Amino acid sequence: MNVDWIARLPGPVRAAGYFTLQRLIGSRIATAWRDFQRWTRFTPAELHNVVDTRLGQTLESALRDSEHYRNLGLSRRSGESATDFLSRFPILMRGNLREQFTRIVVDWLRPEVTGPESRSRRRYDWLVVKTGGTTGTPTAVIHDAWFRDYGRATRLFSQQLCGFPLGTPYFRLWGSEQDLLQSAEKLDRRILRNLHGEVPMNAFRAKAAELEQHLATLRAHPEIRHLMTYVDAAASLATFLEDRRLEAPQLKTIMACAGTVTPEWRRLLEKVFRAEVLDKYGSRECADIACECSAHTGLHIYSPNVFVEVVDDNGSACPPGTTGRVLVTLLNNHSFPMIRYAIGDLAVAADEPVPCPCGLPFPRLASIQGRADDMLITESGTLLSSVFVRHFVGVSLNRELIREWQLEQSGPQEFVFRYVPQRREQLAENLKELGDSLLKALGQSCRVTFDEVTEIPPSATGKVRWIINSKAKSRNVF
Repeated sequence: MNVDWIARLPGPVRAAGYFTLQRLIGSRIATAWRDFQRWTRFTPAELHNVVDTRLGQTLESALRDSEHYRNLGLSRRSGESATDFLSRFPILMRGNLREQFTRIVVDWLRPEVTGPESRSRRRYDWLVVKTGGTTGTPTAVIHDAWFRDYGRATRLFSQQLCGFPLGTPYFRLWGSEQDLLQSAEKLDRRILRNLHGEVPMNAFRAKAAELEQHLATLRAHPEIRHLMTYVDAAASLATFLEDRRLEAPQLKTIMACAGTVTPEWRRLLEKVFRAEVLDKYGSRECADIACECSAHTGLHIYSPNVFVEVVDDNGSACPPGTTGRVLVTLLNNHSFPMIRYAIGDLAVAADEPVPCPCGLPFPRLASIQGRADDMLITESGTLLSSVFVRHFVGVSLNRELIREWQLEQSGPQEFVFRYVPQRREQLAENLKELGDSLLKALGQSCRVTFDEVTEIPPSATGKVRWIINSKAKSRNVF
């Protein structure tokens, strides 16, 4: 059945159709959306109070209904704030999710959930969500129906914050296997895609033929001015266009997702597409977590749905302006409590003495620094940021001789630098300079092996990983 005509309906009609369809399948996203919007109008004092209330309810219900949390033996002290109570909870690691999966599930759902392969028999209900294809062993969590709805509400708000609210057409350059458009795309997915006004582009591969097809798609829809994309896929496309002196259609905004938006990539995308770049942060297991607004003062944390901490190695809050690991507590996933979940990312805590000019009351992250398991371990045992390495290799030592590259730590002092050459002239000298400079950063006793390849393949989810630490799990790296 051809449903492409839906995309040609007026935006307000498609937006209304989206909420109608969701209601028919049993979703309460309209209620979640109204609740989220209500939070955006709170004063800072009002926000503090409602966050404390919702966080407190989350912690207390977890201790009451989940065997895993009951076994902690915690109770809230008289007069203790929810945030202080939260600080006494242990950090939830991915290993805990795998080992304690059925014990984390709340008591009333346990009879239905025997493991990660369980399925609900009801039409619109809880759902097992798996993640971790980029980083190793997949991790399973459960999203109940209310959290699924709230997750959709956060995505709608991210689009609104990035300039293309529901009903505004946009390109989607994506590559996750679970999200990737297939030839046998289901009818409900096609209807939803057209209600959104989404024009899909496959980011799973980034060879010349696919990149040329992306350009053709962009040119075929001059009326569309917004792009939702993997940031590395957009950077690959922008580099391809720039190298070949091909002019890209001008966009208005780019929502950059699923990777670290480095200053270099931001400048590249702004230059090639003449568009404003906005950083969106989220994950499959936590939905959208935070997003940058047009004031560019940091990423607004979605307080109605998540409570985010940036902590040091001891689990204590980092001072503003310092980098720490991100912990996420889900505030609306009552069937599978996730409290102080170590999502595996690093971020910089924001200093917020002045409210954001956009008017949102939500707290902010200054920046996302990348994944903890993408940090390299130097000879001295310190961590080297992937953002620094990408700037170091891609900018400071960039002689425009290498098209693509990837640096992997394969052992405590063993590194492999894979590269796709762009030009041969002076390539050997550039590689020697790279090797010498990397040893200065990593330690002189380290060994860097250079491996020329024809392409840097994406991971199973379609994302290109420029920095890989294969030994991160054997060391105490967050």
